[in-house]
Amino acid sequence: MQTILVFRTTKLECWSRKFAGIQAFARTRDWRLQTIDCTNGTIQVAPLLDFWHPAGCIIESDGASTNIHPRDFGDLPTVFLDHSPELVHQGASVVRHDSAEIARLAARELLERDFAAYAVIGWHHPVYWAQDKIDAFQKALALHGRSAEVFQPSDSEKDDITGLQRRLQKWLLKLPRPCGIFGVNDLICEIALSAATALDISVPEDLAFVGADDDPLICETTIPSLTSVQPDFFRTGFAAGELLDERLTDPTHPPRLYVVPPLQLVRRLSSRLFQRSDPVVKKALARIEREATAGLTAHQVLADFPCSRRQAEIRFRAATGRSVLEEIQNVRFIRALELVHDSSIALGAIADRSGWPSSLVLSRYVRQRTGKTLSQLRKEGAAVATTL
Repeated sequence: MQTILVFRTTKLECWSRKFAGIQAFARTRDWRLQTIDCTNGTIQVAPLLDFWHPAGCIIESDGASTNIHPRDFGDLPTVFLDHSPELVHQGASVVRHDSAEIARLAARELLERDFAAYAVIGWHHPVYWAQDKIDAFQKALALHGRSAEVFQPSDSEKDDITGLQRRLQKWLLKLPRPCGIFGVNDLICEIALSAATALDISVPEDLAFVGADDDPLICETTIPSLTSVQPDFFRTGFAAGELLDERLTDPTHPPRLYVVPPLQLVRRLSSRLFQRSDPVVKKALARIEREATAGLTAHQVLADFPCSRRQAEIRFRAATGRSVLEEIQNVRFIRALELVHDSSIALGAIADRSGWPSSLVLSRYVRQRTGKTLSQLRKEGAAVATTL
């Protein structure tokens, strides 16, 4: 059994989904994975390699804060996950997300609402993925005769959130309204959204926000909840295993870049414009987002309306274009798709964990929406090489 070291450099929630993908591939090769936690500071690579004698290494990295480089591993096969494609020229294979496509999905969401103005918020460090998103977002807008104002946080503001929010508030107040804003990740978008709500700016009517990474710890706890593009973290982990296996099987195999497209845009209240403003409907939508996967029923939602059930249904559909039940099912469907990509979760357990009354009901709904079974969707998620 070969030992593979997996270096973890982020504390973000997405780590679990990346690692699930790595584990899924490792099981096909009978690898033993040893995780090295690098989230608390600098680590020494050479002593770790001497201690474990690994066959290869996967380095999960944000591409900005890590102090780990391909040269630290010598001739040992390595794959960098979520890192600069430039590392391919330094002898390491690289798996990265399609940052440009993430930005295009965000641009499409905002352009569909035909705002008067658009803006994009960058990241503190001049990292490749942030600049790729800014460039792609601006190009998408240019195709439609629009432009985007850019807000660039400074390096020092990463540790000075108060100072960053003050500068963001001044910037937000100067933006034409209504304005659609894309934040290159959920972290920076959350700060901007918080700055807007502190100013009592109406979201999404005056300022609409779209982030990236779909981190539920952020997106589902902001007020209002944050729309975000969901990358395929599971697939990037699986792909990292594939690239490492190429090098282990054939040491002469050249390192290469593997780009993974995003899964989808998950629409929440920060960008969802209604056909007419209805605070009761907004409250109902927020409750559905919070409780749909915990067994919430349409009857419970409709009971919150100060009118008859029939009038409540008419009111909800007029504002959202969906019935209450359809909205609940959509939230559950999105959660079920997330769980399908986690091979550590049995298919039979997905219905219960995503709020469906039974596996049969979920299966019928999934087939209706996708034309495929849960099993087929899982196999497609695992077949990384054939889908990219």
